[in-house]
Amino acid sequence: MSDTHRRLMSLKADPAQTRLETSPPPAALAEGEVRLALDRFSLTTNNITYAAYGDAIGYWSAFPTGVEGWGQMPVWGFADVLETRAPGVEAGARVFGFFPMADTLTVQAGKVSRGGFADVSPWRTAVPDIYSRYVLCGADRHYDPALENSEALFRPLFVTSYTAVDFLADKGFFGARQIVVSSASSKTAYGAAWRLQQEDVRVLALTGAGNRAFVESLGCYDAVHGYDEIEALPADVPTLYLDLAGDPGLRRLVHDRFGDLLVYDCLVGSTQSDSFQIDDPDLTGPPPVFFFAATCLDEHRERGTLHAFYERFLADQKTFFARVVDPASPWIRIVEHQGLEAAAGVVRALAEGRADPSEGAVVRLTR
Repeated sequence: MSDTHRRLMSLKADPAQTRLETSPPPAALAEGEVRLALDRFSLTTNNITYAAYGDAIGYWSAFPTGVEGWGQMPVWGFADVLETRAPGVEAGARVFGFFPMADTLTVQAGKVSRGGFADVSPWRTAVPDIYSRYVLCGADRHYDPALENSEALFRPLFVTSYTAVDFLADKGFFGARQIVVSSASSKTAYGAAWRLQQEDVRVLALTGAGNRAFVESLGCYDAVHGYDEIEALPADVPTLYLDLAGDPGLRRLVHDRFGDLLVYDCLVGSTQSDSFQIDDPDLTGPPPVFFFAATCLDEHRERGTLHAFYERFLADQKTFFARVVDPASPWIRIVEHQGLEAAAGVVRALAEGRADPSEGAVVRLTR
């Protein structure tokens, strides 16, 4: 084990600014604790959403830093059990879950089962249960070590895409006959568009000029429009806004374009905004409603339908993964970056909107 501990923190007021900190090694484990060594994790616009909603929803609280104004931006990835004093959790086990950008994480293991365990530390209650669970890869029949990069990139995103569409479909899309999707180049957006191909509804993409060719190449949208073409959007049928951008100005333009024909505003992400803003007294039409995938999963758990949902979801997820990395025409190229220093550069590019949507960033902390 290293004689130092390293972590990458983000300035809460401006997540593009990061700070790499080195400290003495963590203390010896107490009874019930597990030390996880993070191996690889993904970085996408979803992580910028975590930062944008960090205080409003609790993401900053999941991994407290003790440093005023600075937080640890959460990421999804794979780690190995470095040390353990928790019965049922063995050293060397591989896990998938929610982490800070740090070389190690010490958790208080609880709810231990054959499939995994949860971090039951008090601060982890700031976010829903799904964010505190660690899946033991050895017990996951869907786990494939060769697909870890794809899994790290798309697993946390596609569950949001999938549950959002499931929620909207269950509501009959609130009567909408077309759906406008902002930030259409984001992985969560085109995951939703792919799922919407199974539904009888037209799907229109909104994207920036620099990403237009990429969005058009995906082939999962019925039409692609630039952000400067809001007035060209067909506004003669009931429309639903699936908002991945989270930009208040863009939201007003979309609402003004559709007026009374805008039946619902589903706010899923915030790729173009660094704050949680939904209150706008001048907004035409329905107020935005924030969609939280974890809440839907908790509702499935309470209803006893979580297992059935996951069986359906995992089958569709496998098909989606195969499409995304199809060797004949892949939607993205996965690029590995080495170390927390490299992660800082990826975070800045994502926060500043400079990331190439055709690339998927995975950070490795071990070789």
